[in-house]
Amino acid sequence: MSIHEFILVELDKGVEKIKLNRPKQLNALTYPLIVEIIEVLEQSMKNKSIRVITIEGAGNNFCSGDDLKSMGSEGLRFKPLEDGSRLPHQKMVRLIREIQKPVVALLRGYCLGAGFELALACDFRLAADDLIIGDHRTTRAICILSGASWLLPRIVGFGRAMEIIMTGRHLDAKEAFKIGLVTKVFPSLDFEKEADKFVQELATMPTRCLGYNKAMLNYSLVNAFFPSLQNEFDLYCKNMATRDFGEGLKSFLEKRKPRFIGR
Repeated sequence: MSIHEFILVELDKGVEKIKLNRPKQLNALTYPLIVEIIEVLEQSMKNKSIRVITIEGAGNNFCSGDDLKSMGSEGLRFKPLEDGSRLPHQKMVRLIREIQKPVVALLRGYCLGAGFELALACDFRLAADDLIIGDHRTTRAICILSGASWLLPRIVGFGRAMEIIMTGRHLDAKEAFKIGLVTKVFPSLDFEKEADKFVQELATMPTRCLGYNKAMLNYSLVNAFFPSLQNEFDLYCKNMATRDFGEGLKSFLEKRKPRFIGR
C-alpha cells in the first residue's frame, strides 16, 4: 500500500484501489488530497500491471464535496498547478477520462457536489442502496466546475441534467439507477462483495481493448461520424497488435474461455 497523507492506495490482483481517507469529514475534498489523486493517476497511466482502477471513500460515504472551510483558509482557490492547469479538480477528472483503463466509482452514503463530479468522470458507478447523490451547490450560489455540464447530460439526458443541476436536489439509489446515473445498485450489506465481483470481472478482460474502446467513445462525443470511423479503424489496428487480440481469436477457434493478460 502506497503512503499518502489524504488517500490510501493499494494494488491487488491488477486492481488499483484509491480510497479517499478523510472519513470524519465525510471524505470532503481538499486541494492537497486532489493533488495526491492526480499524482497516483499519472503513475497509473504508465503501470501496465494495473487492469482496473477503483475510487471509493473511507467509512460509510463516498465524498460529501469540497471542504470549503479548508480551501478558503489555505488560500488555494484556483491556484494553478505546476503544469499550468487552472484547477486541480479539472485535471483530476480529465485524467480519469484520458486513462485507457476502466475506472469504477464505488458509491455509498453521500456522493455530493465535487464528489458527484468525480463520480461522473468514472466509467462505471456502482452504488449501495443507501446512496444519496446529487449536487446542491446551486442552493449556495456555487456553480459546477469540473465536468458536470458536459458529463451529466451525456449520461442521463439534457432535460434530467438540467433539473438535477438547477434544483440542487438529491437522488436516492433507486432513482439514480432508473435514470441511468449509476450502473448497478447492491444492498448495503452485500455491496463490497458484489462490487468486488464486478471489478474482478473487468480485471480479467482485455485491458488494452477496453482502453481503446473507451478512447473511441470519448472521441465520438466531440467528433463527426466519418472522423470517428477513421479513429475506430486506427485504434482497431493498434489493438490487433496486442497479445490479447491473438488470444481472443485463438480461444474462439479452440472453443475455450480466453486467458487475457491485459497486454
